[in-house]
Amino acid sequence: MTDTPPAPALIRIAAGEGEPFAIAGATLTWKVRSRDAGADFCFFEQRLAPGEGVPLHTHSYPEAFYILSGVVEFAEDAAPERVQRCVAGDVVLARAGALHMFFNRGTEPARLLSISVGAHQAFFDAVAAADRAAPFSALAPAEAMARVAAIGAETDVLFAPPAPEAASNA
Repeated sequence: MTDTPPAPALIRIAAGEGEPFAIAGATLTWKVRSRDAGADFCFFEQRLAPGEGVPLHTHSYPEAFYILSGVVEFAEDAAPERVQRCVAGDVVLARAGALHMFFNRGTEPARLLSISVGAHQAFFDAVAAADRAAPFSALAPAEAMARVAAIGAETDVLFAPPAPEAASNA
């Protein structure tokens, strides 16, 4: 019989460390995966280049965002008057079931943390596995997003259909 040493009570993930993963062209870095937190929560760092963002979506659990640098615009829907401009140090909470989206419409890169329940990781793991099997980079952006949305529908992340003008410009 072998004795397994207990897991450390404190785990340090140093600056610049973590487990990178890709989602349809975006690179994110896991800082805490749900397995490391007793399946209670997970969080990752996301870098948004100018023009990058996440389209309107919802899920059945809350998600919090902490802006580390740059400017990130959040919205509950596509109405421009409802956009919240967020800067380093700001926190945004998307309640369970809330439609939300965010983008970097500036000229400088932005960084943020996404913090949510452990179940949120299932979506990202499924997309990362699909990308390894058949890379999203080989697809047109609209086709890649349709594939991500189909995976989301199976993992409790529901994306709103693109606005008609966005679909016609793709």
